[in-house]
Amino acid sequence: MAIVDERRKILDLLESGRINADQASELLRALGGAPREAGPPPPPPPPVRTGTARMLRISIDAAGNQGDMKNAKIRVNVPLGLAKFATRFLPVEAKGELEAQGVDLNELIAALSSETPEGRLVDIDVDNDGDGKSAKIVVEVV
Repeated sequence: MAIVDERRKILDLLESGRINADQASELLRALGGAPREAGPPPPPPPPVRTGTARMLRISIDAAGNQGDMKNAKIRVNVPLGLAKFATRFLPVEAKGELEAQGVDLNELIAALSSETPEGRLVDIDVDNDGDGKSAKIVVEVV
């Protein structure tokens, strides 16, 4: 007997009062639920843009009372060829936070090839539990 016929039989039993709604639901679920209407297929995911990566953009926003530097905003756009060299100029705190989050910036830069998709590679928000110190670190390929 086809599944459609079995569903019809369950509904007839429900209608005649020989089974209740809970029993009918359980039986339908055992058959695989109600038949689904064929709708349009979901749209395909957007294509991953690839091309020659040109720049590595590193953004760091830090807020809090850290000595003389209460708030810091650092924006570094570096040609990929110079990115490894430029990491020497990142603040020690930013390097430490990246390492604490499991991000090895040197390894990340070494992994970049000429066919790297554009977009964010690292996006970290840090808030030290109400002590007034916070940071946002973003590394992206543009």
